[in-house]
Amino acid sequence: MLLLMKLSLRPWRLAFLSQLCSAMAVGFLLILAGFLFWVQQGLRPVLSRLQREQVVTAYLSPTVEVANEQKVVDDIRTSLGAHADRVEVRMVGADQFIADIGKQYPELAKDIEDLGGDATPLVPRYVSVAGILEDTALDRIRATSGVEAAESSRDRYRNVLGAFAALRWVARLLVAGLGLALLTGLIHLARTNAYIHREATALMRLLGGGGALLQVPGILSGLSVGMLGGLFAVSGWISAGLWLSHHVKGLSPLLRDMPTPNPAFGAVLFAAGGVIGLVAGGIAGSVVMSSSSSFGGDRGRGEF
Repeated sequence: MLLLMKLSLRPWRLAFLSQLCSAMAVGFLLILAGFLFWVQQGLRPVLSRLQREQVVTAYLSPTVEVANEQKVVDDIRTSLGAHADRVEVRMVGADQFIADIGKQYPELAKDIEDLGGDATPLVPRYVSVAGILEDTALDRIRATSGVEAAESSRDRYRNVLGAFAALRWVARLLVAGLGLALLTGLIHLARTNAYIHREATALMRLLGGGGALLQVPGILSGLSVGMLGGLFAVSGWISAGLWLSHHVKGLSPLLRDMPTPNPAFGAVLFAAGGVIGLVAGGIAGSVVMSSSSSFGGDRGRGEF
């Protein structure tokens, strides 16, 4: 067993930089794959909130008197049925509308106030309904007496929902592609290492070594590179995970619901590096066997 361990470390002695650079590349690709996985998983609660929660703006008809505004609010609340307790229904009159406008556009709010009574036809009156609503809630609100028109925030976010859904699929494809690239790269490295092991494995075959035994050095070599890459990924994930998530969540208020990356996910990246290295070494083990067999056969025929 000690001999097999020494053989597995032989590529590190003869081509240290090649093994180290390969491990660093594995670590970088694992971090990138982990980040993309976090993005596609983190967008799930964002999409769920945008699909379930909405804000319906019900504009009152000009014929509705100020004294009857509360009646319209009560009718809208009644139309929501059992879901009325989970939503916020409030009347937004002219004064409240101007106050809300003034938070972002103070000059515009001042101009409207200066118009006095002439501004009354320009200022909309509406009922704001915010919360988790049924798909038919918008139609019921529109059918309420005194409501001239109603619109939902879901209609405004329809393109955003489609873009986020497409982004999740793109992230999944990229994660799969990165996994395939990692496996392919490590298989190529293991094939290269197989030629370093070829003489030793050919000698082991001549001494009666079995097929499974000949695969062990290649498997251990691939596993060592994969695990070292996994360690690089763990350190990178712990040090850069919070930094990346902070900047991504700051891109838009819609992304604030994305969860904070879990440092424990670094253990998954480490395990993924080890598994990919193990699989790559196992696949390349067949190359070790065939090359050692060919080397031994050619050598035998030459001596004969």
